[in-house]
Amino acid sequence: MNAKHFFDKYWDGRMPVDIVALAKAAGVIVRPNPQLKASGQFFFDEEQPIIEYNPSEHNVRQRFTIAHELGHFVLEHGPAFRDSVENFNLSTWNPKEIAANRFAAEILMPEDAVEYLIHKEKEYSPNEMALAFEVSPVAMRYRLKNLGWLP
Repeated sequence: MNAKHFFDKYWDGRMPVDIVALAKAAGVIVRPNPQLKASGQFFFDEEQPIIEYNPSEHNVRQRFTIAHELGHFVLEHGPAFRDSVENFNLSTWNPKEIAANRFAAEILMPEDAVEYLIHKEKEYSPNEMALAFEVSPVAMRYRLKNLGWLP
């Protein structure tokens, strides 16, 4: 299943996207883990998919982490403890990490919603859009660039 299909199946149409509600709708348990040394992890516990995230990180980072880990689940990457800070970096080379990052961007900043804001507002600031989507300005700029809105 790709991000668009997953999104269409589980999204309630509200913005910003409630990533925890999406994960729960797909049957995934999402929980904080203060002892986690990485930003997040995805694994199965007796066939129950679980996403854990580091609650000490900033809210936008937590949201991206949960979306990223959900990507590992939806894209059937299997459980692994591979999600170090380095793998969340835009320069990562691991194809599964790249796919999970892309999934997270597509889920948290849906193309239709991005284009709606751009056309509705006419003049938009990537920083203002980041606030609207509850993502980091860096993630918003990266998404706008990938959608062809920024050079």
